[in-house]
Amino acid sequence: MKIAMVMAADDSAAMGGWLAANDLAAEDLQRWTPDDEVEVAGQLLDALVDQWRQTPVDVVLFPAGALADELATRLAWRLRGGSVCQVLSLNAPEGRVTKSHWGNALTATLEVSARPLCLSLARQPGGNAPGDFPDGLPERRIVPAEQPEWLTEIERVERAGAHPLLAAERVLVVGQGREEADAGDIASFAQNLGAEAGYSRARVMNGGYDADRLVGISGHLLAPDICIVAGASGAAALMAGVRGSRFIVAINHDASAPVFSQADVGIVDDWLPVLKALVACTQD
Repeated sequence: MKIAMVMAADDSAAMGGWLAANDLAAEDLQRWTPDDEVEVAGQLLDALVDQWRQTPVDVVLFPAGALADELATRLAWRLRGGSVCQVLSLNAPEGRVTKSHWGNALTATLEVSARPLCLSLARQPGGNAPGDFPDGLPERRIVPAEQPEWLTEIERVERAGAHPLLAAERVLVVGQGREEADAGDIASFAQNLGAEAGYSRARVMNGGYDADRLVGISGHLLAPDICIVAGASGAAALMAGVRGSRFIVAINHDASAPVFSQADVGIVDDWLPVLKALVACTQD
């Protein structure tokens, strides 16, 4: 199977890791590299169509992101192929892909027969191990078009460095339960446990918590060594943010909470006294 990867240099680690995880590193691979950054998908579409006609492939892979989703969809339409956005995995021999649905509560398996198959990848936890590309990988340079006339102004928002949550080996993620514990208390617990604090969407939306520490499908996707999930029921949207963890400890007073089905260790109790006891143990 011939596969083309459309990506910039900083997409290499994530793309290589995804190929390795899906046993695709031995396929007939080539890299299509844009010569410059683009602001809108239309700047690349014509060049991608031309490149595919010169060097046809069965699958065109795009990295994760909104621009990649748009490119995969529009390129497939132009080439009369098929597209699936934010895919988790690809079974190349059978032409099947998996992706999350219903706020990550369901993983769907889709069979797509149209070719070329244009795919964009789902966001992955920042801690995922990168993969290597084979030596001598063919590279095609993609020359984007000029910015369209209707794009009259561009405002760039500078991003700070990587968030501490993404590099943390230990993470404490707190849900909506027990509102009497405020952000300062939770930060203190996390510090004493040698962890970084994160929050569920429900707790952040209630106010008083740093939205940059939101964990889940609409926030950070984490892959720490140890993750403590306290006071959260285990909604799929939240658990998507911690499923890459090597070891999960769940604390909830409800023994039937879904969070326990995804935990390595479960503690049925109010999370606040449990955390206080854990902190006391670390100080003994």
